[in-house]
Amino acid sequence: MKAAYRHIIAAAVAVLLGNSALAQQIDFKIHNQNLDRHEVVIYPNPVSSGQMVKIKSSFTIKDIEITNIIGKCVQREKNTKQIYDDITLKLDKNAPGVYYAKITFEDDKWVIKKLLVR
Repeated sequence: MKAAYRHIIAAAVAVLLGNSALAQQIDFKIHNQNLDRHEVVIYPNPVSSGQMVKIKSSFTIKDIEITNIIGKCVQREKNTKQIYDDITLKLDKNAPGVYYAKITFEDDKWVIKKLLVR
């Protein structure tokens, strides 16, 4: 707990001194410190539109939400089988571009991974 306070104080000092890049870096560490165990691998990446993508995690995934670059949800899948080893997701016919996969785990923690569609 003391380490979290040190990060918050360091971020506040960085903001006061005008170093916003350092503040963002410290803030990012604060938000992700509990997700170290929640590693996710998405492959293949980049992927062709309409193809299958595998999502691998060591924790049970609750759902996956694919959003476009402006934040609009283009696809959402729930993990009804409650398995965590290797989830295969068939992408809808999305236009080529950059998408984000928000992977929510059973403990309600989540990570966001970039997904490139060609």
